[in-house]
Amino acid sequence: MTEQNLQVKRYKVKVFSQTTGFGEIERSANNLAQLKEALDNESYLFVSAEVINSEVNSRKSTKFPLMIFCQQLLSLLQAGLQLVEAVNTLTEKELDPNHRWVLDQLQTNLRAGLSFSQALLMYPKIFPSIFQAAIEASEQTGAITDALDRFVSYETQFQKLKNRLIGAMIYPLLLLSMGGLVIAFLLGYVVPRFSVVFIDRLDSMPYLSALVIRFGLVISDNPIKSLLTLILVVSCASFIIIYPSTRASLIRFISKFRWLGDRIHAYELVRIYRSLSMLLRGGIPVVRSMQMIRTVASAASQSSLERAILSVSEGQPLSMSLQKVGLTTIVSERLLAVGERSGQMGEMMSRAADFLDSELEQSIDRAVKLLEPLMMVFIGGLIGAIVILMYLPIFELADSIQ
Repeated sequence: MTEQNLQVKRYKVKVFSQTTGFGEIERSANNLAQLKEALDNESYLFVSAEVINSEVNSRKSTKFPLMIFCQQLLSLLQAGLQLVEAVNTLTEKELDPNHRWVLDQLQTNLRAGLSFSQALLMYPKIFPSIFQAAIEASEQTGAITDALDRFVSYETQFQKLKNRLIGAMIYPLLLLSMGGLVIAFLLGYVVPRFSVVFIDRLDSMPYLSALVIRFGLVISDNPIKSLLTLILVVSCASFIIIYPSTRASLIRFISKFRWLGDRIHAYELVRIYRSLSMLLRGGIPVVRSMQMIRTVASAASQSSLERAILSVSEGQPLSMSLQKVGLTTIVSERLLAVGERSGQMGEMMSRAADFLDSELEQSIDRAVKLLEPLMMVFIGGLIGAIVILMYLPIFELADSIQ
């Protein structure tokens, strides 16, 4: 069983404790053996157990809400609760059995004497290495709340930019989808019916009209093959977008266009700068911080980061190392240089990210305002052209009759 596919059961357990006597508690576990082991770690004597909900469908399980977990844990810690008490509180209020299982395990590990960072390290697919490192660094100074606050701020800013990009794409995608459906209806239903009428006049009609009619005849004669071809095309497009390696290849191709490439590079720099800022402000050394953010960088940026890490390890300044591998802009170079002189590199990283963030937002706004009318003109022109090419033979037929 992995962290992403947790087959768990919820038990109502009768236990005995030397301090409270007999009582009932609820716990999640894979089986009774694991349940008894967890209760032993909590100094409970197992008496009996009853399954509350044994029908957990892993396909319906959702991703662990890390952001919400951090926000709620931060609120409880700032209110004065101890870490174990705060995790216990979150466990008891959690309704999703899979998420509750994770919190149960965290609580058990903390009660067993592990540090918070060590408990998180046992679930690397749920708690990213950046989060683990920030917590580990904060444990040395006792400022876990500061680390949680920085991580929440980091995730909030990153998700804000990501949602901005997604929101900008919703209307164009809807427009393309509706336009595609209309074009598919015309070519798959209307044109084939026109084709039957003009099948004997293909050689005498305009070339483009004849091409549309012939296309309609092909669809009319092979409806199943045409439908399968359409499904295959849509599936291939979905595969390119969803599958990581093909999506990365698509991004590399798009990056060859200068304007789009510059914006994609700026978005990548925002991710790198925000990640480095959070780790450096948490007291993590520069080289280790750079090694840990490789997971959030793209494949192209990872190779650049490797070279920058080697340069910093040899004693070169961070700003110069990043500049040599193309991971800076004119503004960020100045800000990072100031950060090195003042010893506030984490703060300067955050400011560089904010500067790029504002530029990206302006670029997105301008692109959306320009793209929407252009797409409407393109889709409308394409639909109009198909309709005109269909009716053009009718007009010619009417002229010949006159």
